Amino acid sequence: MLIVLTLLFVVIFLSQSTFLSTSISKGKKDADGYIENVSMKISSPQWSIEYTHRNTTNVTVASFLFECAAYYNFSVQKEYWKGYHSFFITGIHDIENGDNGRFWQYYVNDQFADVGCSNYFLNDNDVVEWRFEPSRWLK
Repeated sequence: MLIVLTLLFVVIFLSQSTFLSTSISKGKKDADGYIENVSMKISSPQWSIEYTHRNTTNVTVASFLFECAAYYNFSVQKEYWKGYHSFFITGIHDIENGDNGRFWQYYVNDQFADVGCSNYFLNDNDVVEWRFEPSRWLK
């Protein structure tokens, strides 16, 4: 009986912590629905791309990445993780996660982002960087 109660407590605790982590977002959307002077750098072992936009309505890291991909005509592979209400980027420009233990991870203003890219709302003058590197989560 004690084991059953302990397991029940663990399941409830984990479900609550998952709920809390999925509702977290960073940054804030401008009241006018756009942000100004944001830039993105995408770095892989073989290439890099830099993109700046003076005024965009793509206010999340995910939507800004898709804007950059459309501008430069490269592909973005993604999966939508329903439990986190966010896209998980699995590949950029044909470089896919898992290659030599490296994964696409993003930073905003040189700070590692710990929320899904669909939940990170950008601010004016933010700099987003996608890096293909060993996972911070698998250490």
